[in-house]
Amino acid sequence: MMKINTLMSIINNEIPMHTAESWDNVGLLIGDTEREVTGILTALDCTMAVVTEAIEQNVNTIICHHPLIFSGIKAIQNHGYGEIIHALIKNEINLIALHTNLDAHPKGVSAMIANQLELNNIEILLPDQTELCKLQIYVPNHHAQGLKEKLAAAGAGKIGDYDHCFYSSKGHGEFRPLENAQPFVGNINEVHVEEELKVECVFEPRLKQQIIEVIHQYHPYETPAYEILTFTLPAQYGTGVKAHLPQPMMLSELAQLAKAKLSLDVVKWIGEDQRISTVGIIGGAGVSYMKDVQNKVDVLLTGDIKYHEAHDLMMMQLPAIDITHYSECVMKEGLKRLLDALIDVPVIASSVNTNPFNVY
Repeated sequence: MMKINTLMSIINNEIPMHTAESWDNVGLLIGDTEREVTGILTALDCTMAVVTEAIEQNVNTIICHHPLIFSGIKAIQNHGYGEIIHALIKNEINLIALHTNLDAHPKGVSAMIANQLELNNIEILLPDQTELCKLQIYVPNHHAQGLKEKLAAAGAGKIGDYDHCFYSSKGHGEFRPLENAQPFVGNINEVHVEEELKVECVFEPRLKQQIIEVIHQYHPYETPAYEILTFTLPAQYGTGVKAHLPQPMMLSELAQLAKAKLSLDVVKWIGEDQRISTVGIIGGAGVSYMKDVQNKVDVLLTGDIKYHEAHDLMMMQLPAIDITHYSECVMKEGLKRLLDALIDVPVIASSVNTNPFNVY
């Protein structure tokens, strides 16, 4: 069996909480970190019908995309959202939200929509910028391996799906201990030359203080020589995806394809009917990125496009298809597949339709 805190650790490693937008509310919203996970239900929204489904399926953990608790709560009464919170607590059901961090994931919601549309060559549309720190440290040859082990245990040297990533180059360190020094090697007032390795690695900025503590605890020298540099680079996550159609088609044909593949009740397309090859997808409401997307793709697929935004798109000559916000429901099966590859716990995709809109 697996406890909630272990599940959260696994999820955070794959779909990091720090990649969520600052205004978002992700992670364990309701629950007990020490409780055993009996099963998981993936859902777009956490409604009363979804909670009932979890009870009927005998699972005690719901992972939804849209956070039930989004802003400050002043009272929890047994109606509206409060009724859902009461039901979750009463039935000891844990609630986890993976919102903009799942959006940012390279196989996240936008990629799940692209897969549903059977598109090819899926890649991040607007990569985020991320910071990394680079450590350069000089250590005696015979102590280098031990120090690298301690640095790796603290999280240094992790790049993508690899850890313990270090580069070492040989050289000679030279120094003279002064009167008050307590040298690990060498004598007071004598120049000493030591065979050393220059060890280099990268780590996340949030680990900086921990890395410094490891250096001073495990480096043999009284005063270790090192430097830490900070730089930016494109992240492995970001907003939306860019993909290619298997073969070019007209905008109106793509709109029909999206309606069928995404099981939409209605679809609206904006712009002149023209031949399309590359598609940009931003799940949810992503039209605010229209200027960033312009000239990167032939068409933008997103939801919640307003009237004046549609005119803006036309003025920019950026065709678009409104696939509605509810197209994100593909994340129920998509997240199930992601979790199935990570954990040995039953995962069920919710069968509840949480779309608040009805059409004739």
